[in-house]
Amino acid sequence: MSPEYDIKIGDRDHRVNIERLDEGGLLVVKVGSQSFTIKAAMEEDGTWTVNDTDSDYAVKILKKGGKKVSLELDEQPLEVEWSRVRQQETTVTVGGASATGSKVQGGVYPPMPGKITEVHVKVGDTVSTGATVCILEAMKMFNELKSPSDGIVKEVNVEVGSNVTTSDLLVLIE
Repeated sequence: MSPEYDIKIGDRDHRVNIERLDEGGLLVVKVGSQSFTIKAAMEEDGTWTVNDTDSDYAVKILKKGGKKVSLELDEQPLEVEWSRVRQQETTVTVGGASATGSKVQGGVYPPMPGKITEVHVKVGDTVSTGATVCILEAMKMFNELKSPSDGIVKEVNVEVGSNVTTSDLLVLIE
């Protein structure tokens, strides 16, 4: 199943499906009825070059937190909001307690609003059930947020200092 997102850029909403074509980084991005094959590569200065077979685009991520990203696309500023569409029932384990809700399977969500103080994983890491993936500070307490299953980290949507709510997908493990 390919990840599907609702993306808002400015005042325009888009349904976007992203499928990895190969391990070399080729992606098929479907926006509505249009389909694009792209390849993204990180440059030494931290910017990204995105090629859609016709042109190269320079992308610089200025700020990200939760489900909002500020970036520059060919030096033009953009504000992007996103949310993952695929919703399934899952159990999230936090410090030995479990909470069930309408969440993405394999997702790690905070049990309460707070601030991320540590991130222990990155995309591509292999994790075991119960491994700490990040630390949440809430109500002057530090909570270890743990992997709900064995697997590979597919998404890390937070960084140290991110303020999060209970509906934010912090880490996705598949």
